[in-house]
Amino acid sequence: MRDRFQFRLFTVICVLLLVTAEAAAADPRVADVLAADDARIAAMTAGDRQALAPWLSADLRYSHSNGLVDTRDSLLALIGGGKTRYVAYRPAERGVTFPSATVAVEHGRAELVIEKDGGQFEATFLFLAVWRLEDGNWRFLQWQSARLPAADLPPGAVQALGDDPAGEGWQQLGVTDFENVNGEPGTWTWTGGQVHCTGKPIGVIRSRQPLTNFELSLEWRHLSAGGNSGVFLWAPPEALADLPPGKLPRGGIEVQVLDHGYTQQYEKRSGKKADWFTTDGDIFPVGTSTMKPFPPVSPNGQRSFPSARHSRGTPAWNHYYVRAVNGEVRLWVNGHEVSGGSNCTPATGHLCLESEGAPVEFRQIFLRKLP
Repeated sequence: MRDRFQFRLFTVICVLLLVTAEAAAADPRVADVLAADDARIAAMTAGDRQALAPWLSADLRYSHSNGLVDTRDSLLALIGGGKTRYVAYRPAERGVTFPSATVAVEHGRAELVIEKDGGQFEATFLFLAVWRLEDGNWRFLQWQSARLPAADLPPGAVQALGDDPAGEGWQQLGVTDFENVNGEPGTWTWTGGQVHCTGKPIGVIRSRQPLTNFELSLEWRHLSAGGNSGVFLWAPPEALADLPPGKLPRGGIEVQVLDHGYTQQYEKRSGKKADWFTTDGDIFPVGTSTMKPFPPVSPNGQRSFPSARHSRGTPAWNHYYVRAVNGEVRLWVNGHEVSGGSNCTPATGHLCLESEGAPVEFRQIFLRKLP
C-alpha cells in the first residue's frame, strides 16, 4: 500500500511539473539543460565513464527505482563495469523548470532497456532530475525514478483466453483471415501468428469478412522511431474498393498506432506544435464515417484523446484491447481504458491493419465475435 501511495504521489508531482513546464518552454536555458542531459544519456548508453564524468556533480545522489542510491563515484564504477549496461535510454517526454537561477528541475518519462546479471529487461519510468549550474556548466545533481507498474490486462484480453481460446469464442487470426487491398506482395509477411509490415506502400490489408460486434486483442510494436500505423474498424466495402497503392481507406474508425518519436519529428518538420494528435491511442473517424468521440477530445473535436498515457516506445511491444459493440468503440492500452467513441456510422465493415511508411509488427491477434 505504501509503495502504491508513493508511486501515485510521484506521478502527481510529475504531472504538475509537466504543466508548469509549458510556461517555461520558451526559456533559452531549457535547451542547454536538455543538451547536457542528451550528453549524459549518450555517455551512459555507450558505457563511457570518461565522457560521463564531466556531466556529474561531485554531490550527485542517484536514487534507483529499487531504492538503491549511487554517489558520483559509485555510478561511474557501475557504468562500464560490465554487470549493468544501459542498452537504450529513450526519453518519451521531458520538461524543465527553474526554481532558481542556478537550479533546474527536469521531469518526464523515459523508456529504458537494461542488461543486468546476464538478462535484459525493458521498462518505462517516471523521473525527476535536478541539475545545478556549476562553473558555468549544468551538472547532474540528483535523480529519482519510479518504474511504471505492469498493468493487468482487462477481461477478454490475451492472458484471459485460457488454454482453449476457441472454447471461449476467441479465434486467433492469421494469414488466411486477411486479404491484400493495395499493398505489394512483400509488404506484409506472415510467420505463424505474427505479421511484419514494411510500411511501403501506404495501404491496408483487410479481414475477409465484414464484422459488426466484436472484441479484438492484439500486440504491436514499431521498429523505428516515429513509426506510424493503425487499426481500422468498420471500414465499409465501398471505402476499400479499387483503392490504389499509397492511399488509405475512405471510411472507417481508426485506432491510432503511433510511436512516441513521431511527435518530435512532426514538430521539427512542420515547425508547429503537435497538439492535434497524441501517441497513446487516439480514436477518430476517417472519410465518410462519423463518430462522437469520448472526452478528452482534440482541438477540432474529431479525435478521442487518451485519458492517460500508457503506450511504450519502439522497440517495446504494446497491447491493445478493443471492444466494438453497437456503434460504440472503447480502447484499452496495456491494460488501461483510455479512449473511445459512440454513435459510429457505419457500425459494420472490415477490420484492417495499416501500412503507413514505417516498419511495424503485429502478433497475437485474437478476435471474438459478439451478438
